[in-house]
Amino acid sequence: MSSDFRIERESELPAEPEDVWQAVTRDSAAWSIPLDLARSTVLVWEPPHRGVLRTEIGDWFNQIAFDIAPAPGGSYLRYVHSGVFVDDWENEYEGARRHTDVYLHTLGQYLRYFRGRKFRRFEVLAPKSSITHGALGVIRAAWGIAPDAPTGSELTLPVPGAPAKAAVLDLHDDAFIGVRTEDALYRVFGRNRFGSPVALGVYEYGVQARPERDSANAWAGWLRELYGTAAAP
Repeated sequence: MSSDFRIERESELPAEPEDVWQAVTRDSAAWSIPLDLARSTVLVWEPPHRGVLRTEIGDWFNQIAFDIAPAPGGSYLRYVHSGVFVDDWENEYEGARRHTDVYLHTLGQYLRYFRGRKFRRFEVLAPKSSITHGALGVIRAAWGIAPDAPTGSELTLPVPGAPAKAAVLDLHDDAFIGVRTEDALYRVFGRNRFGSPVALGVYEYGVQARPERDSANAWAGWLRELYGTAAAP
């Protein structure tokens, strides 16, 4: 049985409306899942202030609406995601709600530290063995992050197949870990809470030393080794 959902968020962002519009539309892959402009029906398109995009298949729909206004020091964003869930409504809604918060936080990080730079995004999945309680603790331990570490903590991030990087913990709660380096944002999605494997989203900015496939394969191999040899605490 399907049921509608609606997720509303409001954020203050450190960029002018024109830059926020560019990030939310054309450069959405720099901080979130790429917005599929080609397959969406554009209901409203008023740059740089308002847009509404909708995808429909029968009774199912998925819609993104965003309003952008000037604010002291940057812009004000109102973001609304609505649509239909067809399976486990409560679990899917909780997952979508929590992911929305992570993506909008990542948008703020992108605009503050990496706006205007070339970017690439990829996501890799941990093995199914990561669908366990406490699976996020395995990555915390590998990265040297204490369970109660506050955001702003400095750490050294091990990068498979490349030198370690100085990093800052910019996001940390019971389901997500966010780490920022001078040229990338790393997002660990604890989707084990929602019945799926842990995932790692990587957003790289500027000129990268390794091809994307090599970087993605290295992180995927790291996750396989990590969850194949370590037990979640």
